[in-house]
Amino acid sequence: MSILRIISTVPFELHLGDPTLLGWLTAAFYLGAAAGCLATAWFARRIFNDGRAQAHQIIWLGLAAILFFLGVNKQLDLQSWFTAVVKAVAWEQGWYAYGQQAQVLFLAGFGLVGVTAVVSLGWLVRRSWRHYLFVFLGLLVILRFIVVRIGTFYAIPLPELSQFTGGWRINGALELIGAAVIALTALNNLRHISTTPLADTPNLEY
Repeated sequence: MSILRIISTVPFELHLGDPTLLGWLTAAFYLGAAAGCLATAWFARRIFNDGRAQAHQIIWLGLAAILFFLGVNKQLDLQSWFTAVVKAVAWEQGWYAYGQQAQVLFLAGFGLVGVTAVVSLGWLVRRSWRHYLFVFLGLLVILRFIVVRIGTFYAIPLPELSQFTGGWRINGALELIGAAVIALTALNNLRHISTTPLADTPNLEY
Protein backbone atom coordinates (compact mmCIF):
# COMPACT_ATOMS: atom_id res chain seq x y z
CA MET A 1 0.00 0.00 0.00
CA SER A 2 1.37 3.42 -0.94
CA ILE A 3 2.12 5.96 1.77
CA LEU A 4 -0.50 8.39 0.42
CA ARG A 5 -3.10 5.64 0.52
CA ILE A 6 -2.11 4.79 4.10
CA ILE A 7 -2.45 8.45 5.10
CA SER A 8 -5.92 8.61 3.56
CA THR A 9 -7.06 5.78 5.84
CA VAL A 10 -6.22 7.73 9.02
CA PRO A 11 -9.26 9.82 10.10
CA PHE A 12 -8.57 13.51 10.60
CA GLU A 13 -10.41 14.82 13.66
CA LEU A 14 -9.97 18.18 15.37
CA HIS A 15 -10.40 18.50 19.12
CA LEU A 16 -9.01 20.62 21.94
CA GLY A 17 -5.50 19.54 22.70
CA ASP A 18 -5.01 21.30 26.05
CA PRO A 19 -8.10 23.03 27.47
CA THR A 20 -6.32 23.93 30.72
CA LEU A 21 -5.42 27.50 31.71
CA LEU A 22 -1.75 26.80 30.99
CA GLY A 23 -2.67 25.42 27.59
CA TRP A 24 -4.66 28.50 26.59
CA LEU A 25 -1.93 30.82 27.95
CA THR A 26 0.70 28.95 25.97
CA ALA A 27 -1.37 29.17 22.76
CA ALA A 28 -1.86 32.92 23.36
CA PHE A 29 1.86 33.44 23.92
CA TYR A 30 2.67 31.50 20.75
CA LEU A 31 0.31 33.66 18.71
CA GLY A 32 1.54 36.85 20.40
CA ALA A 33 5.15 35.86 19.67
CA ALA A 34 4.19 35.13 16.06
CA ALA A 35 2.65 38.61 15.77
CA GLY A 36 5.81 40.16 17.24
CA CYS A 37 8.00 38.25 14.77
CA LEU A 38 5.75 39.34 11.90
CA ALA A 39 6.04 42.97 12.99
CA THR A 40 9.83 42.62 13.26
CA ALA A 41 9.93 41.29 9.70
CA TRP A 42 7.76 44.18 8.53
CA PHE A 43 10.06 46.80 10.08
CA ALA A 44 13.32 44.93 9.41
CA ARG A 45 14.71 47.73 7.25
CA ARG A 46 14.32 50.13 10.16
CA ILE A 47 15.68 47.79 12.83
CA PHE A 48 18.75 46.10 11.33
CA ASN A 49 21.60 48.23 10.04
CA ASP A 50 23.89 45.54 8.68
CA GLY A 51 22.72 45.80 5.08
CA ARG A 52 20.95 42.42 5.20
CA ALA A 53 17.38 43.55 5.87
CA GLN A 54 15.92 41.11 3.36
CA ALA A 55 17.63 38.15 5.05
CA HIS A 56 16.31 39.30 8.42
CA GLN A 57 12.81 39.62 6.96
CA ILE A 58 12.91 36.01 5.75
CA ILE A 59 14.17 34.77 9.12
CA TRP A 60 11.53 36.60 11.15
CA LEU A 61 8.77 35.58 8.73
CA GLY A 62 9.90 31.98 9.16
CA LEU A 63 9.82 32.35 12.94
CA ALA A 64 6.33 33.87 12.73
CA ALA A 65 5.09 30.93 10.64
CA ILE A 66 6.58 28.34 13.03
CA LEU A 67 5.16 30.01 16.14
CA PHE A 68 1.76 30.48 14.53
CA PHE A 69 1.65 26.78 13.67
CA LEU A 70 2.68 25.82 17.21
CA GLY A 71 0.00 28.09 18.66
CA VAL A 72 -2.74 26.60 16.47
CA ASN A 73 -1.44 23.08 17.06
CA LYS A 74 -1.49 23.63 20.81
CA GLN A 75 -5.29 23.63 20.84
CA LEU A 76 -6.14 21.69 17.66
CA ASP A 77 -3.82 18.80 18.63
CA LEU A 78 -2.58 18.21 15.09
CA GLN A 79 0.33 16.12 16.37
CA SER A 80 -2.06 13.35 17.42
CA TRP A 81 -3.14 12.88 13.81
CA PHE A 82 0.49 13.07 12.65
CA THR A 83 1.47 10.44 15.24
CA ALA A 84 -1.35 8.18 14.07
CA VAL A 85 -0.13 8.57 10.48
CA VAL A 86 3.46 7.73 11.45
CA LYS A 87 2.31 4.63 13.34
CA ALA A 88 0.12 3.50 10.43
CA VAL A 89 2.97 3.94 7.94
CA ALA A 90 5.42 2.19 10.27
CA TRP A 91 3.05 -0.76 10.64
CA GLU A 92 2.47 -1.12 6.91
CA GLN A 93 6.18 -0.75 6.10
CA GLY A 94 7.22 -3.28 8.74
CA TRP A 95 9.21 -0.81 10.80
CA TYR A 96 7.70 -2.13 14.02
CA ALA A 97 9.96 -5.15 13.60
CA TYR A 98 12.86 -2.92 14.63
CA GLY A 99 11.10 -2.07 17.89
CA GLN A 100 12.08 0.95 19.92
CA GLN A 101 15.41 1.29 18.12
CA ALA A 102 13.68 2.88 15.13
CA GLN A 103 11.76 5.23 17.43
CA VAL A 104 14.94 6.29 19.23
CA LEU A 105 16.68 6.94 15.90
CA PHE A 106 13.71 9.02 14.72
CA LEU A 107 13.74 11.07 17.92
CA ALA A 108 17.51 11.53 17.83
CA GLY A 109 17.32 12.57 14.17
CA PHE A 110 14.58 15.09 14.90
CA GLY A 111 16.55 16.59 17.78
CA LEU A 112 19.76 16.72 15.72
CA VAL A 113 18.01 18.47 12.82
CA GLY A 114 16.46 21.00 15.21
CA VAL A 115 19.73 21.82 16.95
CA THR A 116 21.57 22.01 13.62
CA ALA A 117 18.97 24.44 12.28
CA VAL A 118 19.30 26.70 15.33
CA VAL A 119 23.12 26.63 15.20
CA SER A 120 23.12 27.32 11.46
CA LEU A 121 20.75 30.23 11.94
CA GLY A 122 22.99 31.55 14.70
CA TRP A 123 26.01 31.48 12.38
CA LEU A 124 24.04 33.24 9.66
CA VAL A 125 23.10 36.18 11.91
CA ARG A 126 26.27 36.22 14.01
CA ARG A 127 26.93 39.91 13.24
CA SER A 128 23.50 40.81 14.64
CA TRP A 129 23.58 38.36 17.55
CA ARG A 130 22.15 40.87 20.03
CA HIS A 131 18.83 40.75 18.15
CA TYR A 132 18.75 36.93 18.18
CA LEU A 133 20.45 35.61 21.32
CA PHE A 134 17.25 35.12 23.33
CA VAL A 135 15.40 33.94 20.23
CA PHE A 136 17.82 31.02 20.04
CA LEU A 137 17.41 30.31 23.75
CA GLY A 138 13.63 30.34 23.35
CA LEU A 139 13.81 28.01 20.34
CA LEU A 140 16.04 25.56 22.21
CA VAL A 141 13.64 25.54 25.16
CA ILE A 142 10.69 24.85 22.84
CA LEU A 143 12.70 22.19 21.01
CA ARG A 144 13.44 20.47 24.31
CA PHE A 145 9.72 20.40 25.08
CA ILE A 146 8.86 18.97 21.66
CA VAL A 147 11.52 16.24 21.94
CA VAL A 148 10.13 15.21 25.33
CA ARG A 149 6.58 15.15 23.90
CA ILE A 150 7.69 12.93 21.03
CA GLY A 151 9.48 10.69 23.50
CA THR A 152 6.27 10.44 25.53
CA PHE A 153 4.25 9.44 22.45
CA TYR A 154 6.66 6.60 21.71
CA ALA A 155 7.35 5.62 25.33
CA ILE A 156 11.03 6.56 25.06
CA PRO A 157 12.51 7.36 28.49
CA LEU A 158 14.25 10.74 28.66
CA PRO A 159 15.95 12.58 31.54
CA GLU A 160 13.45 14.60 33.58
CA LEU A 161 14.20 18.20 34.51
CA SER A 162 12.37 17.60 37.79
CA GLN A 163 15.55 16.05 39.18
CA PHE A 164 17.05 19.55 39.08
CA THR A 165 13.95 21.40 40.34
CA GLY A 166 13.23 19.62 43.58
CA GLY A 167 10.72 17.26 41.98
CA TRP A 168 8.66 20.06 40.40
CA ARG A 169 7.77 19.08 36.82
CA ILE A 170 8.33 22.06 34.55
CA ASN A 171 8.28 20.47 31.09
CA GLY A 172 4.70 21.65 30.53
CA ALA A 173 5.78 25.24 31.15
CA LEU A 174 8.82 25.11 28.87
CA GLU A 175 6.99 26.05 25.68
CA LEU A 176 5.26 28.92 27.49
CA ILE A 177 8.66 30.17 28.67
CA GLY A 178 10.19 29.75 25.22
CA ALA A 179 7.34 31.58 23.47
CA ALA A 180 7.45 34.37 26.06
CA VAL A 181 11.21 34.84 25.60
CA ILE A 182 10.84 35.09 21.81
CA ALA A 183 7.89 37.50 22.16
CA LEU A 184 9.88 39.77 24.49
CA THR A 185 12.84 39.70 22.10
CA ALA A 186 10.61 40.73 19.20
CA LEU A 187 9.16 43.57 21.27
CA ASN A 188 12.64 44.70 22.22
CA ASN A 189 13.63 44.75 18.54
CA LEU A 190 10.59 46.87 17.74
CA ARG A 191 11.82 49.43 20.27
CA HIS A 192 14.81 50.07 18.02
CA ILE A 193 12.87 51.11 14.93
CA SER A 194 14.59 54.07 13.30
CA THR A 195 12.59 56.98 11.89
CA THR A 196 13.82 56.41 8.35
CA PRO A 197 14.30 53.08 6.55
CA LEU A 198 17.87 52.03 5.92
CA ALA A 199 19.09 50.99 2.50
CA ASP A 200 19.38 47.26 2.00
CA THR A 201 22.91 47.37 0.62
CA PRO A 202 25.08 44.26 0.31
CA ASN A 203 27.49 43.52 3.12
CA LEU A 204 30.41 41.54 1.71
CA GLU A 205 31.83 40.82 5.17
CA TYR A 206 28.66 39.04 6.36
